[in-house]
Amino acid sequence: MKPDALVVGRGIPAWLLRVVILVVGAAIGALPLSEGTTTGTLFVLLPAVLASAYAPASPAPAAVVVVAAVLLALGDGGPLRAEVLIMVPLVHLFHVTCGIAGFLPASGRVHAGALRSTALRFLMVQAVTAVVAVAVAVLPEGRTQPVVEVLALAGLAGVALLVVWFQRTE
Repeated sequence: MKPDALVVGRGIPAWLLRVVILVVGAAIGALPLSEGTTTGTLFVLLPAVLASAYAPASPAPAAVVVVAAVLLALGDGGPLRAEVLIMVPLVHLFHVTCGIAGFLPASGRVHAGALRSTALRFLMVQAVTAVVAVAVAVLPEGRTQPVVEVLALAGLAGVALLVVWFQRTE
C-alpha cells in the first residue's frame, strides 16, 4: 500500500442504515398511536415504512412524512404538545437516513467520517427548530403586537440570509 493512500477501513454497512430506517419508522408509527389515533392508520403508514427501507430513494419516505404530519395535525391538542416535539426529530432523522441510504448500494458501505457534515447539519437544524419552538411557546396568546410582527419578519429575513450564505460557502 502506498503511504499516501486513503485508508477507509470497514465503514458502516448500508443494511445498517436500512435498519435505522425501520426502527425510526416504527417509532413514527407508534407515536400517533400513543395519542389515540386508530390502528387503521397503520395500514397506510407501516407499508410505507417497509417500502422506505426496501427502496429509500423511492417516493415512499415522502409518504411516511406526509402521513405522520397529517396524523399529528388531526390529533387533539396544541401544536407544541410533546408528540409533535418528539415527531420533528424522528421525521427528520428518517428523511436524512433515507437520503443517505438512497444513494448507497444495498451491499455498500459508508465511512463514518463521510457522515460528519450530515450529522452536524442535522444537529444544527434541530437546534434551530428547538429555538423556534421555545420562541413560539413564550409568545403571548391573543393579538400580536406590531413590534413582535416586525421582529418576526426581520428574523425570517435573517434566516433567509443565513441559508443563502450557507449555500454559497459549500
